Amino acid sequence: MPESAPTCDVLVVGGGPAGATTARLLSLWKRDVTLVVKADAGEAALPESLTPSCRKFFDLMGISSEVDAAGFVRATGHTTWWGGQETSESFDGGRLGWQATTADLSRVLVEAAAASGARVVRASLTATDVLAWPARFRVDATGRTGVLARPHGGRRYEPGHRTVALVGTWRRDGAWPVLDPTHTLLESYGDGWAWSVPLADGSRALAVMVDPATTALTRGDGPRGVYLSEITKTERFAAIFRGASLVSGPTGWDASMYLADHLSGPDWLLAGDAGSFVDPLSSAGVRKAMVSGWQSAVVINTVLDRPAMRDQAFSAFEQRERTTYGRLLALTRHFLARGGAIEQPFWGHRSSSDPPDDREAVLSAFARIKAAPDLRLAVAPDVRIESRASWRERNLVLEPQLVTPSTPDGVRFVGSVDLVPLVELAPHHGHVPELFDAYQRRVGATDLRDFLTALSTAVARGWILSV
Repeated sequence: MPESAPTCDVLVVGGGPAGATTARLLSLWKRDVTLVVKADAGEAALPESLTPSCRKFFDLMGISSEVDAAGFVRATGHTTWWGGQETSESFDGGRLGWQATTADLSRVLVEAAAASGARVVRASLTATDVLAWPARFRVDATGRTGVLARPHGGRRYEPGHRTVALVGTWRRDGAWPVLDPTHTLLESYGDGWAWSVPLADGSRALAVMVDPATTALTRGDGPRGVYLSEITKTERFAAIFRGASLVSGPTGWDASMYLADHLSGPDWLLAGDAGSFVDPLSSAGVRKAMVSGWQSAVVINTVLDRPAMRDQAFSAFEQRERTTYGRLLALTRHFLARGGAIEQPFWGHRSSSDPPDDREAVLSAFARIKAAPDLRLAVAPDVRIESRASWRERNLVLEPQLVTPSTPDGVRFVGSVDLVPLVELAPHHGHVPELFDAYQRRVGATDLRDFLTALSTAVARGWILSV
């Protein structure tokens, strides 16, 4: 720890998307923030694929113009060769994502945090240093390093998801033989999967994702030999990169999924990859990190204003982080189930055909509601309306929410529809139009499709019973 460690409201350790987001927002909200980033910048710059949904958080931080000016490749979508099926899709509404590297993205975000007033310190800290720093709250956003997460969080790796990424950078003369040069490319093969993104200088990063325990790796030829051997197992990538030159790498890094047992302590939070890591297959890593950084900032900002809300705020943070991890784990397993044959060891250990959500149950509930001549609805006996913490842009507030055995921390909205008045009104109206009109009189104009989706979801999840 630096000899003259500055006293501050919040110490944030780590200059990636989670840490820089936390520091930027808290500084904008007039908190005294120290952001500690690594003293050395010698780590490899890994490729990152950012979905268009990241724009929401760039806007929230007020840095969209800086990101647009950073020179990142603007991505239009993705192309996959997955489980023998080829798919090429553009982002909804013609929106654009970004292809960047960890180093370039971190530079933009840390500069933004500094511009908002955060004090940026370059140092390498131990867990003892972090806990001894004169700060009211601490945020570990050091990713897999987990300066607090490893000794205090109780990190648990996901069984069957041991993954190592080997990443190299390639160049070729002329255009790349792909349908859209801005796309993220993914291909599954018998022993793993591969992905590639374009970089700003015209090169492409190519990663192979393998499991040392189940992938039949080429032994005795070093990382380069293993990497090149895996590429030959692919069909599309082997053709795309034929004639190209490997100009750097491969660099190896652990891409195994994990979740901490404890995402918070007396005066600290684990944000982003420090608390949990999801498979890169989802392309959700950067957005997940920025969401986690925003949540960290909201929780700390709330507790600095209202110390009595500390337990509720920290509990809400843990719940949101675990829910996000669980949802992305389910989506990852569902997608992996389509990647390869179950008898192939790499895929058999990862696959799950479980649906990632309850969409079919919601559609079935909608069909029953639509077919019924009248409604006879009742609130489930184990559903209560109680005060719980709800998220706002910069604070948590206490408000009535639906509390069920499956959602003990409360749920308030399905889409734009408020569940509290919905469950209060549902038993008193025998027809959907009557219920819809009563709901609108209570809360204001509402889209009918959103209303029907929320009602069907409440029935599908057993919050409202059809009797």
